[in-house]
Amino acid sequence: MEPNGILIYGELNKDCSIRPVVKQLVTKARELKTKIWNQRIMVCVIGPRINYDNIIKELSSYGADDVVIVCDNRITEYNHNYYPEMFTKIAKKYPPRIILIGATLQGKAIASYTATKLDTGLTADCTNLDIGENCLLLSTRPTFGGQLTADILCRTYPQMATVQENVFKEETVEHVANAIFDWINPEETENKITLIKKMIKEHSAKNIATADIVIAGGAGACKDNGFALIYQLAQKMKAAVGGSREALEKGYILKSQQIGQTGKAIAPKLYIAVGISGANQHISGIKNSGKIIAINNDKDAPIFKYADIGIVGDLFEVLQELTDKYDTVKAEGNNE
Repeated sequence: MEPNGILIYGELNKDCSIRPVVKQLVTKARELKTKIWNQRIMVCVIGPRINYDNIIKELSSYGADDVVIVCDNRITEYNHNYYPEMFTKIAKKYPPRIILIGATLQGKAIASYTATKLDTGLTADCTNLDIGENCLLLSTRPTFGGQLTADILCRTYPQMATVQENVFKEETVEHVANAIFDWINPEETENKITLIKKMIKEHSAKNIATADIVIAGGAGACKDNGFALIYQLAQKMKAAVGGSREALEKGYILKSQQIGQTGKAIAPKLYIAVGISGANQHISGIKNSGKIIAINNDKDAPIFKYADIGIVGDLFEVLQELTDKYDTVKAEGNNE
C-alpha cells in the first residue's frame, strides 16, 4: 500500500484526557497537509476500554479526519510492551506518509520503537515542521547545545519526527472525524512486562509546561539570593519556577525546569523573565506565552523586544518590591 496521510500518536493523560501536545500536532498537521495534496490526518489513541465519544469529538474539533481507537481491558496505564507494538501495527495497517509524535517520555519510547520496526529515520525533539523540497517533511531541531538549529529532510518513508510540547498553538475548526475501533487480540500480543510496584515521586516544583504563571531566572539571577526571591514570589503567586540554561548549569534549577530549545517550550498565561537576556534559543521556548514581563538592568537586552511589559532596574529590588506589593494587594482583598 502506498504511504498516505499523516499519523499522530494520541497520547492520553492519566485521567484519559488528550495531552495538549496531541492537539498542537493535529493543528500543525492541518497546515502541513495543504502542502502535500490535502492528505488525511489520522490520530491513533491507545488505552483502556472506556467511552471514547468525548475524545473523538475533541480530536475532531482540532481537525483530525480519522481517529483510530486501540483499546483492551488489560490496559489501565501506559505499558512499554503494548503501546509501541500496537502503534507500530496501526502504522503498518494504515501506512502513513508522515508520523508525528509528542517528544514526551512516552512518545520518545514509542517513536524509537516504531522507527526501528519500520526501518525508517527519526528526527527528535523538533521545534518546527514544514514541507520542503520534493514534498518531503522538513524538521527543525536545536543542535550544538541550542546555539544553532538544523533543518533536516527525511528521505525515507514514513517520515518521522517527535515534537516538543507547546512549540505550536492549538486551534479549533468545525470538523467531524471518522471513528475507527481496532480492538487488540490478546493472543497476538505477549506481555513481557509485569508491574511489581508503583511509586509516585513527590516533587515540590510545579510543572512549567502546564502552569498558568511561570517565573524564570537567567544569568542575572544566578547570584546572591536571586533565585530565593524568585521562589518566594512564585510561592505567593502560585507560579512555577523555571530558568535558562545557565541557571541549570549553575545548579539553581532542575533539567525539568529549563526553558528554551534544549529545555521545554512553555505557553503560560503570564511569563516573568528575571535577569534573562533573551537569546534566540530561550525566546523559542516562550513564544506562545500569553503576557511576558521582563526584568533586566540592561535596557538594550533583547528580551524587551518580546515583552509586553519591560522593567529596567535591579532585579533584586524589583523582585522584593513585587513581593511586598503582592502582599499589600492581597491584604486589601484584591484577588486579581
